[in-house]
Amino acid sequence: MPHIPLLQKTLGEDWHRLPPVIQRHYAVCPGFGSSVHGVMEIGYPSGLLPLIKLIHLCGGLIARRGETVETRVQKTVPLQTAELCWQRTLTYPDNQKDSFQSRMVYLQDHELIEYVRFGFGLRLKLSVDNGNLIYRSNGHVWQCGGFRLTFPDWLLLGAATIVERPESGRQFSLDFSIRHPLFGLTYYYRGVFRYCE
Repeated sequence: MPHIPLLQKTLGEDWHRLPPVIQRHYAVCPGFGSSVHGVMEIGYPSGLLPLIKLIHLCGGLIARRGETVETRVQKTVPLQTAELCWQRTLTYPDNQKDSFQSRMVYLQDHELIEYVRFGFGLRLKLSVDNGNLIYRSNGHVWQCGGFRLTFPDWLLLGAATIVERPESGRQFSLDFSIRHPLFGLTYYYRGVFRYCE
């Protein structure tokens, strides 16, 4: 039986509305991987640093700001699961490095969960708009064995939106932002990525 990429399963027929440069980003076969490389800008208000450091300790987000952060994103699909695993490695201009790992699992049509450490995750609703892949957060989860606790976005930094846009046949842009209903923009990173040949 042919492998169906996690994003294709989640999006259903909307998968075919994505341009090839975005499809390629997610068409990872079990036991194999793919990589993209880019330069990102990362930012947030200084007063939120303690909360962002706490989230970083749990495996989410990057706690250090930067304007020209070299970023390599590697994706793999383990043979024994249908998860899409992410490894993001960031190198700052002073050669200091940081990393961010996560794994995506199918939840239902047009929705998945991206887990980080200690069972914490973010529910994400997916859609395709004019060739752009859009993720919108739909609350946080904490999974412990068979028990799952859900809580709303506003309890932390706010609601996340991720937009991936085609830029050429080999490049796409990524725009990730979090907005709180009271405090506005609380976190963002953005950049342009190309495939590692």
